[in-house]
Amino acid sequence: MSRSATIRNGTLVRLCFAVSLALLVDVSLPATLPSTAYAYEVWITDQSDTAKESGGFLYIYDGAQLAANPSAAKPTVTMDIGGEINKFCEDATKKAVRRPHMLFFTKDQSHVVLSFLSGQVLFMDAATRKPEACLNMGKNVHAAWPTPDQKMVLAANIAEKKFIRIWTDYKAHKFSFDAEKDVMDLGALESGERPDNSPICPITDSSSKYAFVTLRGGGLFVADVTVTPMKVVATLTNAEVHPAGCGGIQVGNTMYINSGGGWPVAPLSYDVYALDLSNLPKSVSAKLITSRDEKVADSHGMTAAGRYLWSADRAGNNIEVIDTVSNMSVGSINLAGSISDDPAPDLLDMAPDGAYVFVGLRGPNPLTGNDKNVNNAKGSTPGVGVIKVMDGGKGGEFAGVAKITNMKEGKETADTHGLAVRK
Repeated sequence: MSRSATIRNGTLVRLCFAVSLALLVDVSLPATLPSTAYAYEVWITDQSDTAKESGGFLYIYDGAQLAANPSAAKPTVTMDIGGEINKFCEDATKKAVRRPHMLFFTKDQSHVVLSFLSGQVLFMDAATRKPEACLNMGKNVHAAWPTPDQKMVLAANIAEKKFIRIWTDYKAHKFSFDAEKDVMDLGALESGERPDNSPICPITDSSSKYAFVTLRGGGLFVADVTVTPMKVVATLTNAEVHPAGCGGIQVGNTMYINSGGGWPVAPLSYDVYALDLSNLPKSVSAKLITSRDEKVADSHGMTAAGRYLWSADRAGNNIEVIDTVSNMSVGSINLAGSISDDPAPDLLDMAPDGAYVFVGLRGPNPLTGNDKNVNNAKGSTPGVGVIKVMDGGKGGEFAGVAKITNMKEGKETADTHGLAVRK
């Protein structure tokens, strides 16, 4: 049965999660405010090649224009990563950049951190869009997460099972890491309870002291990233946290993380967990609050809408809404319909006034995170989806899509992924 047929039959499930730049802060402004109240930008990457086995696109939209009329919105900036950025990174790392996968802004919004699956982390001035540093992390960088205190960026190298700390001084434009002191070999820590320690996403708490590192084979490491060498202070097994989660959002003394699909170990996976942080560094505990593991579901993107957690189900084409007060699922926002028959929602982020959520939608030829046996990440309308927030975050309405395209020989190769709002 096709995914679209599954959706029409209503057998889908409800939840997912990925990564949003900021740790969750309750939005106190009413969700009905117009997004013109604030000037902001929506940045999104297209992972498809723009040069021979390299490049990609970075698109920047005016947030208010995008929210007002998604289908008519055009990027204010279109950057071919195969040009200036590729040359900058090639000069610094001796290899071309490919697959711009994730991007996050620093807390002060002054810089953007872009990770490439070709193994580089790029630091760019967000206002001028000029690159400042490009560091080689090895064979791969899936995600590079800037800590709230802006002193570090934490990188996950899936291919070599390494967790890497980069020291950052944005004002001085200095970015560095020591291969001896700032690299943790997670492969050396594998066991029966954590059989595959390839790090997927590293998320820090609001103090910037602890990193929550999700693992491809399931389980979790909590590392103190403020000490040298970095130290694992608490762990969870693959029975307690299922494989390949990506991202997390902190609410009070609770960290929300997920498990996700797209890997052979878990082609379809959808779980959301609430982690109790009160006993750190002695221990951490996980409570499963929602699951769609028995359905056609793939958890990837997550963001906050007021008191509610929005979790994107990439395979199920909807967003599950979770009340962070009760930790109960309270509804679902269906995205499949007249706007897009197969949107494949991925990463999410919120407008600064809380009126709209923006979501990256995957393409018909997904380049990452897709298991071809189930096509969990395959979509029909690559671009930026716009969802109007309703009822204080308890609901939402799919408003439209700003479509992105990169046609090659009659084939749509565009595949959007990294998304963040610059406030």
